Amino acid sequence: MDFSARLKSLRKRKKLTQADLAKHLGIDNTTISKWEKGVYEPNIETLKELANFFGVSADWLLGGEFQSTRRGFGRDHSNKATKKYIDLRLLNTLEDAPEEVRRELQSPVLLYQVLQLRDNVPITISTSYLPDSLPLEELSKILEGVKQNPTLSLYKTLESFGRKPISCEETIAVDRPSKEEVELLNMPEGVPVARIIRRTFDASSKLVEYCLLTSRTDMYKFVYRFTL
Repeated sequence: MDFSARLKSLRKRKKLTQADLAKHLGIDNTTISKWEKGVYEPNIETLKELANFFGVSADWLLGGEFQSTRRGFGRDHSNKATKKYIDLRLLNTLEDAPEEVRRELQSPVLLYQVLQLRDNVPITISTSYLPDSLPLEELSKILEGVKQNPTLSLYKTLESFGRKPISCEETIAVDRPSKEEVELLNMPEGVPVARIIRRTFDASSKLVEYCLLTSRTDMYKFVYRFTL
């Protein structure tokens, strides 16, 4: 996608009109229309403001592409992948949720947290927040099955409801693990973790999952390809 398509997609995901976005930027809404039609692009300062507002990089907004080998834990590791149940509950308030979740979602949401294992070795803590555009009560009943079936797939479950995940955006930062994370991941001392924020979308570009992943950097390899 080029700049015009990405800008339009981001605006719609935030449920903003062109006038809403123009008001935030302090410009005429006809300018937004021309950007989205590809007539011209904003200057570098406005581009940075747009990128900060939507939580993406200016390079990505301009059409830069990163191709990752990551397809999801189950697909990446096939029959070596299993899950261990940690938590599953409907949240009617987000007051105790991380700040980035409160900025992105509105309650109610379904919290689904599992420990992802490869060959029975814990690799990643996955904390998914599923929005209320999904049938949360039905989803909750199905996802309870991970207690008995450690290969249960969240994405296949979403697909069964007609909301097949087809794309995602990820932000990755390296950090020190908390004491609880060290215990859950059974990590050796001194190993950092990769903190990943994943936004997953269906074919209509609607958010189907907002996921916080904490992965061991000594056990999980991240490979990306991009053009220069």
